[in-house]
Amino acid sequence: MMNSDKMAFLRSWQCYLVLGIVAVVVSGLFDHDVLTPDEPRVMAVIKSMFLSGNLVIPEFAGIPFVEKPPLFFAYAVGLMHLTGLDALMAGRLGLAILCLLTLLATFRFACLLQGRRFGWASVAVLATLEGFLVNFHWLRVDAALAMTSMGAIWAFGEAYLRGRYRWLLVAGVFTGLAFLSKGPVAIVLCIAPIWLLLFMRHLYLLKANLLKTTFERRSAWGRILVWHLVGMALMALVMAAWIYPFYLKASPELWHAWFWDNQVGRLTGASTDTLGHNHDGEPFYYASGVIEYTLPWSGFLIAWLAVTFRELVTLRGRIRWQTALMLGWLVLTMLVLGISVTKRTMYMAPLMPMFALMIADAALRFQGRIATWYRRGWALAMGVSLAVFAVTPLWAQYFPKEASSELMQWLTSWHITAPVIGLALTLMVCVEITRWPGWVKFALITMLFFCSGLNHLMPAVDVAKDMRRELHALAVQIPEAQRTRTASVGFTETMSSIFYLYSDWTVPGVDSARARRILLGQDEEYDYLLLDRYNSTKDPLTWLDLPADTPYRVLAVGHPRSNKKNDAVYWLTAAP
Repeated sequence: MMNSDKMAFLRSWQCYLVLGIVAVVVSGLFDHDVLTPDEPRVMAVIKSMFLSGNLVIPEFAGIPFVEKPPLFFAYAVGLMHLTGLDALMAGRLGLAILCLLTLLATFRFACLLQGRRFGWASVAVLATLEGFLVNFHWLRVDAALAMTSMGAIWAFGEAYLRGRYRWLLVAGVFTGLAFLSKGPVAIVLCIAPIWLLLFMRHLYLLKANLLKTTFERRSAWGRILVWHLVGMALMALVMAAWIYPFYLKASPELWHAWFWDNQVGRLTGASTDTLGHNHDGEPFYYASGVIEYTLPWSGFLIAWLAVTFRELVTLRGRIRWQTALMLGWLVLTMLVLGISVTKRTMYMAPLMPMFALMIADAALRFQGRIATWYRRGWALAMGVSLAVFAVTPLWAQYFPKEASSELMQWLTSWHITAPVIGLALTLMVCVEITRWPGWVKFALITMLFFCSGLNHLMPAVDVAKDMRRELHALAVQIPEAQRTRTASVGFTETMSSIFYLYSDWTVPGVDSARARRILLGQDEEYDYLLLDRYNSTKDPLTWLDLPADTPYRVLAVGHPRSNKKNDAVYWLTAAP
C-alpha cells in the first residue's frame, strides 16, 4: 500500500506536469527520418565519427566539419556504443536526455531565485515553449549548448545565491563543456551575462551586509579568489581536452576555419559572405523571433516587460532583485545577439530558459480575468487546429497541387493517431474544469496539443521531406564501376551527407573549372559528374556558369529533395 504522501502526489498537478513533460519531450522524436536542414549533416558526422573513431576533427563524407567543437557528436557516438542504436536513434535519444537535463537545471535555478512554486512554473513554461520544443526535436548541437549552459548557470546560482563556493568547480566544468558544444559563443552569449550579474550582486551583498571585520573581509575575499581560480582551471582543462589535440592534429587551414572564420568571423561579419546569414544593420532582427519562440506564452512575456518598465519608472528603479536580474540578463544577451553580424532565430535556443523564467514570473503574478481568457483563447485555437489535423481526408482535395503523390496519399488516408487527437481534446476540457492554477492548466493544455499534434503530423512531415527514396532511385542508376570515376560539383552539405548516409558513397568534390575539363573528357581521374542544382530551373551549364558550347550528356536525373521541385541532381558525362 502506498502511503498518503505518495497518493497525494499522484493526484496533484505536479504529477501530471511531470508526466506531460516526459510525454512532450519524446512525442514525434523517434518516428521519422532525418529532416533538412542540418540533420543530414549532423547524422553524417556522428556516423563518420563512430566508424573512424576520430573524436578530434569531425567530418562527414570525407569533408572536415570544424564549424563547431565535437562534444555533441562524441556524446551521440558514446550512446551508440552503449545502446547499440544507429546514429539517428542515438542522436534522438541524446536529444531527449539533454532536454530533460536542461529542464532539471532550469527547475533548480528557478527554485534558488524564488522557491519551488516558481521552479515548477518555470519548467512548465519552458517545456511548452515553441522554440524550446522545436530545437530539442531537431538533431543539432544547440541541445548540448542549452543543457551545458543551463548547468553552468545553475551551479553559479548555487555558489552566489547560497554561498556554496565549491559549486564554482561544477560551474567551471559545465562552462568548459558549453565551450566544447559550440565554441566561445557559448560563454559570451549564454553564460557570461548572467554570471556577471550574479557575481556583482554577490559582491555587493558581501560588502554591504556580511563582512563586519577586517579579518572576515580578508578571509572571504581569499576564499572567493581561490575557488574562482580552481573553477577557471577546471574550465581551462576541459576546453584544452579538445583544443590541444585539435591544434596538434589539424592543418593551419582547419584551425583558421574553426577559429577565425566560424568564431570571430561570424561575430564581426568577416566570413558571412561565404558562411551566410549576414544581417548587418538589423539590430531588431530577433524581435519577431522572440515572439515566435515564446508561443503560446508570448502575451505573458509582453505583460512582464510592460509591468517591469512601468515599475522602473514609477518606483524609480526600486524593483525586486529577481526582476532586475532577469531584465539585465535579457538586455545583455540581446545586446550580444544584436551586435553580432551573423543572425539566425535558432541562436536563441539556449536562451529559452531565460524567457521561461520571465514568463513564469508573469504567470504567477498575473492570474486575473485577462489571463484566464488568454488561456481559453489559445486552448480554443489549439483545439480547432487539432480537429483540422485529424480530419485531413475531408479537406485534402484543397491542398496545393504541387504536393507529392506520397504526401497526398498520407493526407487522404485516415490514421490511428486521429482518435488520439480526440482523446487529447477531451483531456483539454477536463484540465480546464479543474481547480488547478491557471498557469498549470495552460501548460497541460499546451502539452496535450504538442503531444497529439507531433505524433500525428511528424509522419506527414517525414513523407514531405523524404530524401531517401528519391536518392536511392538516382543512385541505382549509377553502377558501382562508374562511381569511382564520378565527382561532384555544387554539392551542398546536405547533399554530400545524404549520399554518404543512404548510399554509403563519399562523392569527391571539384570546382567548376575542373568540372568543365571532366565534361570535355580531359580529366585523368574522373569521367562523370554529379551536379546539385539547388533551388533553380537553370540548365546545368548555366548553373555552373560554364560556356554554352561545353558538350555534355545527361545520363540520369534525380530529385532527392522531394519537397522542392526546382532542385535536381544530374549525372553527366562528356558528349560522345
